[in-house]
Amino acid sequence: MNSNFTGLVLVTGESAPNIENEILETLSPFVITILDKQSMDIRGRYFLAIHFSLDKAHAKAIEKDLLNTAEKIGVDLVVDYQ
Repeated sequence: MNSNFTGLVLVTGESAPNIENEILETLSPFVITILDKQSMDIRGRYFLAIHFSLDKAHAKAIEKDLLNTAEKIGVDLVVDYQ
């Protein structure tokens, strides 16, 4: 795995149970290393950021799966790679 290639997932939406679990479950089939994870719940809004290293070859598949999960659970999600 090229640990110099990283992704940042940002999730926002109405507070609901299991948002973080759903996102982490979506990432679980991939070989990644979570470098940092922060979440907060303020006034009924949920915010999640996950910074992770990954194999660049898996970036498109990870993004596709995360976007599908976001649509299923009703949150906004963006992935940034560098």
